[in-house]
Amino acid sequence: MSGIRTIAASLSLSVALAFAQTSPPPNSSPSAPPQKVRVSTGVMLGLVERKTMPVYPVEALTKGIQGDIIFKIEVDEIGKIASAVPGEADPLLLAAAKDSLRTFHFRPYLLNGTPVRVESQLGFHFQVDKTTDGANGHVECLSSIPNRP
Repeated sequence: MSGIRTIAASLSLSVALAFAQTSPPPNSSPSAPPQKVRVSTGVMLGLVERKTMPVYPVEALTKGIQGDIIFKIEVDEIGKIASAVPGEADPLLLAAAKDSLRTFHFRPYLLNGTPVRVESQLGFHFQVDKTTDGANGHVECLSSIPNRP
């Protein structure tokens, strides 16, 4: 009887080893590359290949309108802005920012050597400086934007 138990135990062990060798370990299945990666504003600004900054609207300048315009952007695998959704902003500043954003082009974002679609934020800071001659306006890219859902 002990011979039968030894054979049964050997068979069970052999079957268990066979399954262990042919079954992939948990969580080791190849995963599909991400559809979209979220990156910071700083990373996106580092990928800019070309851009034209917004022109301060004369009407906004004379009225002293200033502020930030922040866009949630999605950039495709070749570096083109696929979508840009603005937050709330003054319509004059928003129009200037949208015109500028159309000129932006980025180097592709690479994940493991493969270009992927990215989601980020891009913003502009419009500021009016009062001078003795009137007012000057200047615009700069926001380098740090708190992440918003």
